[in-house]
Amino acid sequence: MSFTDRVRALWGGSVKPKAIASTANPQAGIMDGTDGRPSLVWARYDARPFTAGYLSGWQPSFGTPGSEISRERSLVASVNLDLLFSNPIVAALVETFATYAIGTGLTLSSRPNAESLGISPEDARALAHQIETAWAAWAGNPVECDASGRHTLHQLATANFKSYLLTGEAVFLVDWKRGAGAATGTKINLLDSRQLDQSITRVIEGASITQGCQFDRTGTVDGYWIRPFVLGNVNSAPQPVFVKARTSWGRPRVGHLFDMIAPGQVRGVSPLAAALTSAHSKRTLQEFNLAAALVQSMTATTVESDLPRDAALRSIATDDPLGAQAPAGISPEAWAKAQTDYYGGDEGVKVNLQPGVITHMMKGDKLVMHRAQAPNSTYDAFDKSLSREAAKAAGGSYEDASGDYSNTSFSAARLAQELPWRINKRRRAAIVEPFYRAAFVAWLEEACETGRIKLPSGAPAFWEATDAYSNAVWRGEGKPVADPLKAAQADILEIENGLSTLEAKLGERGYDFEEVTAQRKAEKDQLTTAGLPYPVPKNREDFTPEDDMPSK
Repeated sequence: MSFTDRVRALWGGSVKPKAIASTANPQAGIMDGTDGRPSLVWARYDARPFTAGYLSGWQPSFGTPGSEISRERSLVASVNLDLLFSNPIVAALVETFATYAIGTGLTLSSRPNAESLGISPEDARALAHQIETAWAAWAGNPVECDASGRHTLHQLATANFKSYLLTGEAVFLVDWKRGAGAATGTKINLLDSRQLDQSITRVIEGASITQGCQFDRTGTVDGYWIRPFVLGNVNSAPQPVFVKARTSWGRPRVGHLFDMIAPGQVRGVSPLAAALTSAHSKRTLQEFNLAAALVQSMTATTVESDLPRDAALRSIATDDPLGAQAPAGISPEAWAKAQTDYYGGDEGVKVNLQPGVITHMMKGDKLVMHRAQAPNSTYDAFDKSLSREAAKAAGGSYEDASGDYSNTSFSAARLAQELPWRINKRRRAAIVEPFYRAAFVAWLEEACETGRIKLPSGAPAFWEATDAYSNAVWRGEGKPVADPLKAAQADILEIENGLSTLEAKLGERGYDFEEVTAQRKAEKDQLTTAGLPYPVPKNREDFTPEDDMPSK
């Protein structure tokens, strides 16, 4: 099967079935049932051109490394982007996961390595404070950090993570340009993952290209083939250009983030892939039950009669006075004609479904009123099971997908959040933190080289100790808790019994220990100066009433 035939088959063109079977064995995808054939859930969903040519049965095959992911990723991404605006489960999971992973943005806790830099711990702390202050100003200013000058770095990070959730990967450029009103040249330029041209796969001299990703002879990523797109220019069809992954001195140039599933994988697949069928099943179930409820609000009526179908249906079309009596004779033809004449024939009938009208039926005929039987008592349980299945497949909990906590106790909520929170931390470490780190290292390089960050006396240049200067901890939103009082009591017990530390517990809540300590000291000093008491725990063994008295 030639390349042209494959393209024609992909876009719904005709190609010989024998050629398909001999060169490309179709496999079960996200839209297939347990038998490998198109699932009933997706029967009414049109995903062409992605589904054309291969949803013809289940024929498992073992291809090249990462080939299964490559085959599914475009279909999954297109369905995700479509259902994001029509499926409540998909929309809720995307928004919930993005909020868990990023919230209002990750906070930088700079940790310059004093020993590697040859400086004192005090100088390292002063340098860290200087870096954190300047970083917060840069990250919060769209003119400084965004290549389009519209969004803060935290907004870009949220969009970057949502791209990962929907398409399976996040792509961005670390640009250098100084716009009007900007004091720095480092800018972050988010890309649509479709700009990374997956149609380019070939071998060139000294390198190989797979789905737009170029690798050298040792298998190290060398760069990417990207289709440039200028915002606002909708008439261009740009050709892909090669962009190096890093500059010659190691500055990050392109960021390509995805969650690795199998060795040999070069492109990402959405983590929501396994949840799509359950999410769409729930929406389909709601759609059909809504139709049943609408029917339930109307009147469904049938006439049980020995007449032919057309004649029986015409009998309840309009109103008419009583028709003629049945003629004498017992032949079937005469009897059928008598019934037709009774209900009016072509001139109209007397069966009327309007309120207050009494309908007289011919002897032997019955007017039967029907009532829809759905939704029934099993609907709610089945609906919840689909939400639970979709949320679990995506790495969340039932409450994340439904927002229903009506039957959830404190213990159940705590257990329900435990595994999703760990999954969230892993995704944050794999997708969100590398995005922040790439932006931070590029910004810190510029800030140190331009003198915006004053280095301690005797410290090496940034390029001589990049890792030591850029060492940092990124803190996000704390773990959600169902009962803050019980959670605080559990934290206190762990600290008092030596099972945890203040730094660890503050980190779980998204706080930095040094910042909290400095803030508490400043507050205590200010309260003491004002002659006001500083709040202390009442359950301390050394507590005395004088601790609540104002300082003199």
